[in-house]
Amino acid sequence: MDIFSKVIGNNHMLNILKEFARLENRCYLENAGTSLYPKCLLESVNKDLLCNVYSNPHSDKYTKDCIDQIRSTILNFFNTDSSMYSVIFTSGTTQSLKLVVESFQFASDENKDVNGSFVYLQDNHTSVIGLREIAAEKNADIIHISHNDFLEAIYNSNSIINKNTKASKSNSNNLLAYPAQSNFNGYKYPISCTEKIKAGCLNSHVKKHLCTLNCNWYVLLDAASFLSTNKLDLSSEQPDFICLSFYKIFGFPTGLGALLVKNSSAHVLSQKKYFGGGTVDIVLSSENYNVKREIIYERFEDGTVSFLSIIALKHCFDAVNKLVPKIISNNVMDTISWHTYLLAKDLYDQLDQIYHRNGFKAVKFYMDSDFTDIEKQGAIVTFSIVRQDETHIGYAEFQHMAELFNIIVRTGCFCNSGACQRHLNATNKEMKDMYAAGHKCGDEIDLINGRATGAIRVSFGYYNTFHDVDRLIEMINQCFIKTKIMKPIRLKHYYEKMQEKKYIKENHKNLIHKEQILKKNDAVDDICSFDSDITLREIAIFPVKSCAAFKIKSSWTIGDKGFEYDREWMIVKDNGVCLTQKQNTRMCLIRPSIDLKQRQLLLNCKGMPSISLPLDVSTVKKANTSFCQSKVCADIILGYDCGDEVADWVSNALEVSFLRMVRQSSDGLRVHKKKHNGKNKLLSLGNQAQFLLINQATIRWLSDKIEDPNFSHNLEDLTDRFRGNIMIEMDEELVERDWSKVIIGKHKFKVDGQCSRCQMVCIDQNTGEKTIEPLRTISEEFAGKLRFGIYLTYIGTVDGSKDRLLNINSPVRPIINDDNISRSMK
Repeated sequence: MDIFSKVIGNNHMLNILKEFARLENRCYLENAGTSLYPKCLLESVNKDLLCNVYSNPHSDKYTKDCIDQIRSTILNFFNTDSSMYSVIFTSGTTQSLKLVVESFQFASDENKDVNGSFVYLQDNHTSVIGLREIAAEKNADIIHISHNDFLEAIYNSNSIINKNTKASKSNSNNLLAYPAQSNFNGYKYPISCTEKIKAGCLNSHVKKHLCTLNCNWYVLLDAASFLSTNKLDLSSEQPDFICLSFYKIFGFPTGLGALLVKNSSAHVLSQKKYFGGGTVDIVLSSENYNVKREIIYERFEDGTVSFLSIIALKHCFDAVNKLVPKIISNNVMDTISWHTYLLAKDLYDQLDQIYHRNGFKAVKFYMDSDFTDIEKQGAIVTFSIVRQDETHIGYAEFQHMAELFNIIVRTGCFCNSGACQRHLNATNKEMKDMYAAGHKCGDEIDLINGRATGAIRVSFGYYNTFHDVDRLIEMINQCFIKTKIMKPIRLKHYYEKMQEKKYIKENHKNLIHKEQILKKNDAVDDICSFDSDITLREIAIFPVKSCAAFKIKSSWTIGDKGFEYDREWMIVKDNGVCLTQKQNTRMCLIRPSIDLKQRQLLLNCKGMPSISLPLDVSTVKKANTSFCQSKVCADIILGYDCGDEVADWVSNALEVSFLRMVRQSSDGLRVHKKKHNGKNKLLSLGNQAQFLLINQATIRWLSDKIEDPNFSHNLEDLTDRFRGNIMIEMDEELVERDWSKVIIGKHKFKVDGQCSRCQMVCIDQNTGEKTIEPLRTISEEFAGKLRFGIYLTYIGTVDGSKDRLLNINSPVRPIINDDNISRSMK
């Protein structure tokens, strides 16, 4: 029988997995982003809140006592007590970090003009890098240190000054900020170096920056990533300030973290300015006079703490101790650490063995460890996939394919630009050039000129098993590699000696990457015609966003936002968020139609009676209708609710409770991001543009390229997956990528670029079933650029008339400018 873990037995793992049954078929590999909460945790919290009364701890001694008890529980979790550390509750790691630097005294007591330094590791989370802005305002010297320089200083004994050397009390203070574990790739930085740092092992680096040397050193440890799967023992190592978020450990509650302050170092946090309710012993409103409280957490916890969330922490600790057996060192976190580490090592080892058929390695790692030492590596694997010609597969492309397999991973730079830049081997200028080319933190621009802008991160929690590793490997094999991968033999033997595996690395000649050459036509008077006839074959509108198409048989009116009634309605969840086929593939089974004679929108779904809504809504009706807001592609949408009857209908059709139908309001129109001739063009609820054109010849070309024997389709069904509303018929494929304008009949349109595709094209619009194709073939044929079809914006009639009717079978004339659209999009 397959094992789930090399540490935790199958029976225990089955009990754990039952707590996360809500995942269903999803494979969650984003523990570094947040852990997941078990079912029993919420049950315990709810039972507690339903059976007890908790009120403001400033007035309720019982609630205050409960919170104090939880402070002790937290300290005990880190193997320390209140004689050594104090717990200050915050909203999370970010606030904890900010609180330290805002309060930190860099200056000397005797000479306020002599300031110490804020030293930070370049491979820190963005929340740490941002602290330099606060430190600079306090006139501290700002010094950054690289990954390699930091480790060299820590491990090079020659750089350590005599520990007996004591700095005078008049000296200023230096603050070093670094992570216990890199959130980028799971590398564990030494926590045991606190005494070396205090002894001055970084003085030589500070000296290079011509900054004051004779300073007291303090250590600010970002423990957020580390604590998700590791034990922090403060009985042996004692950083001055430790920042953490509880959702990283337990998955719940969010919006709650803590700052642990070493009591002997608390005096240096002397510059806290603001005070709130509960943090002062006396304050005069008519005079600038106040006295802050003596107990440090009372002095720093402004206002009422999040007492219900703090009370929930008791159940968090109980739940983890209940679910996870204490197999390693009789400690829950040590057990989790080994369990997750061995999962990550298994993934790393398998990825390291994947080769393309031509012998090239398929995986490029961005690691600082080779998984031979758990003391240096956590449960994170960061990498990218390369093709057999050694070109990169973009992280956005990978994520789209992973979502098809219901696999959740993180992609990008993970708010750690320093580590990302180092592993991508990019200079500061190159990073700025990427930004100038349009790449921003968190976007999907994953490749610029073939160069990766980010990576793929897989991270494990205690609820993951080897089955999750195998699902990811199988996805990578099916989508990108297509070679036989042998499943490893796994034995439950956690303490085996980790041997470093050596692989033969051979140099191969680079394959010539064959760029597809698109046939271009010469422009004549800025307008050109193809030799073969091009006609408008079909018009389709999608009255309800993400539901099925309504296909037009003769002609349809072009409105101010696109086709009349195209994407005018949307379905929203109870939280107001717009629902799409990405979240519910059954939406394609709702088939809207427009009856212009009866002036009705009809909704049909197999097995249900039809329902209708009026196309014309009177002013009185609008006035009596509930208005609401939602978001579409980051735009705030103002709409009005269509009523309870249709809400119940769509909820039953999609098998999701509390759905609502919303119609876009004329008071909340969206504006196209690009201006046309200095004018703003209006948008309906479509994602990017007014129209999407699909070339039937390109569909036939794509159909011929798909080799998956399990993918059965006809041309019409394949076309429907791309959800275009202007389908043209011609002889040549792909040429539409070069068009800058297009005239259909008497109507002229501007091309706004190619349509970026996601996993929605892998949804069969007749059944709602998901497949791998055609996204995989699109990715292969266009080197990871997931673009298919072109966006159009309406310009007007060629003859200047006010006729807005577009007829089926109208002739189509493309216009090609010298400034080629396809080149600018690549």
